Amino acid sequence: MRTVYLKLLLFVACINPSIFYGQPIVTLKNNEDNVVLNSSVWLYTNQHTGIHDIEKVRNASQEQFIQNQYKQDVHYGFHWPAGWCKFTLTNSSDNINWVLKVQQNRVDSVQLYVMRHNSLEKYPLTGHFLKMSQRPFYSLHFVYNLFLQKNDTITCYLYTQRQFGRHANILNLQTKRYFQNYEYLFSMAFCFIEGMIVLAALVGLVLYFFIAHKVYLYYSIYCLSFFTLLLANSGLMHAFISDKQHQPMINTFTTIFYYWLVGWSCLFTVVLLNLKSHRFRWLYYTGICSGWLFCLIAIALLFLPLPDAIRWWLGYFSYYIIFFVNAFILFSICIRIASKDLVVYLYLSGFLSTLIIASILMLADLQWIDGVNQNTDIYFFTPLIEILCMVLGMGFHFSKAIKEKLRVQVDLNKVQQQIITIQEDERERIARDLHDEVGNSLAAVKNMLVLKKDYPVIEKEIETILHDIRNISHNLMHINFNEYELPDILRHTVNKFIEHPAISFDFVQTGSMVKLNPVTELFIYRIVNELITNIIKHAGAKAAFIQVIYQDKSLVVMVEDNGSGMAKAGNGSEQGIGLKNIRHRAAYIGARLNFESDSNGTLVILEIPYDNK
Repeated sequence: MRTVYLKLLLFVACINPSIFYGQPIVTLKNNEDNVVLNSSVWLYTNQHTGIHDIEKVRNASQEQFIQNQYKQDVHYGFHWPAGWCKFTLTNSSDNINWVLKVQQNRVDSVQLYVMRHNSLEKYPLTGHFLKMSQRPFYSLHFVYNLFLQKNDTITCYLYTQRQFGRHANILNLQTKRYFQNYEYLFSMAFCFIEGMIVLAALVGLVLYFFIAHKVYLYYSIYCLSFFTLLLANSGLMHAFISDKQHQPMINTFTTIFYYWLVGWSCLFTVVLLNLKSHRFRWLYYTGICSGWLFCLIAIALLFLPLPDAIRWWLGYFSYYIIFFVNAFILFSICIRIASKDLVVYLYLSGFLSTLIIASILMLADLQWIDGVNQNTDIYFFTPLIEILCMVLGMGFHFSKAIKEKLRVQVDLNKVQQQIITIQEDERERIARDLHDEVGNSLAAVKNMLVLKKDYPVIEKEIETILHDIRNISHNLMHINFNEYELPDILRHTVNKFIEHPAISFDFVQTGSMVKLNPVTELFIYRIVNELITNIIKHAGAKAAFIQVIYQDKSLVVMVEDNGSGMAKAGNGSEQGIGLKNIRHRAAYIGARLNFESDSNGTLVILEIPYDNK
């Protein structure tokens, strides 16, 4: 009877070996090349055991273990920096060459023990402190060769540690052939992604070389920030950099370049969307301050010997700043959509892809969603989508900038031509004034001296000549509009003609004064002065009225007289030199000029928008 019982127990054990092991066993089958182990792992609850306490862990009762509750990883969390776990494997497949892969981005060091046929095997310690060439298996991840005969059953005891950040294991058991093929394909895809990002950064630098606009420089730094973050997160940076003295800094590579990336994301958004010119000034300052703050944190983590406690807290907060940065960028894009700029639409398209994927990964890291992290390699393509969208955006931005530069150059050429025309017309006007007034008066004085006219008559003529020369020189004199206000200068100019024997002048200012550009105010003064001169010389008016009106959005200057009008003014007609100068000056300052003239007089309206000030 006892023999029958033992045979029955042996038969049941062959069907279900977990009877002897006291825990679920992962069975490897022929049609499986990649087995996710996360949900089959048991965590040792004693958090005070170290890397050398394997015997204590191996002899612990099953009650001292808890089964991992997550599919996506073996979760220890932020406050459990080191711990033991175990899992049991039985091989029912024909494949005997397997590898255990521990993804490197959530652990710093790994130690594996294998219990096989009551014999404990110790595998080499590996981790970020070893270069890839020094590890048990040449891989970016922490990998161990497991040799399993068919129907062989083993129990694996795994010790993992992470000094800063969330501690978690992502465990996969793969056939050696599958692992090698996957590593090769991943390496090719990763090199392609990194190459495209570097190419995008070079495009930004080339555009910056042609047009020194900092948006292209920021875009290049933004791309290179993605490049370095992917190097750190993939483990490639750890695979070739090893220094025991600076190991805490090396262990925080991903956090360092993550802060650097989100900092330049904020700065690039501020420049690309031109938030400085937006009415929400707080949004601009939020982006600038937060961007440089994150960059400074990255620099401090990289170069300063910070205490481990500060490094831990900065790593902890890095999991939450993504929500702030995403909210800032999304809000900034939304308020700029109204501009209907194609660059904004492209940035939105690329950013949304990154936003969705980054949010999924972050929610998975915070254990708010499950079943994500064992397939994270596909997410390395996410930044490529945003980068490529922004390459198109930078191309359109560059095209737009080139067109704007050409337009500015054309406008500058027009302005230069206007300046030359104004200068030539001014010289012609001065020559005309000297010839018609001073020259004729001097000829008259000479004639009086020849005819020996009375002294009072000659003296009066000389006073007229002096007055004309004084007016000409006064018109050429520089006026400091930084020291004096435009209405005061115009009022002073009009007051000089208050005692004119034939014309009554009047000046009025309304509205609160708005200070304009000194050059603009100078041109307004020259225009008013030219109009007053035309009234005195050509209009035949008895009264003139000059009014300055400061409106909400523009300055209006009105000059009115009751003379004979332009049509009968002869040399003072609209085609005269003076009116040509007026038109050129008005065009130079972007003012609207309107003439209304008939036999009852002339009204000139000059309107200068404040946008041109």
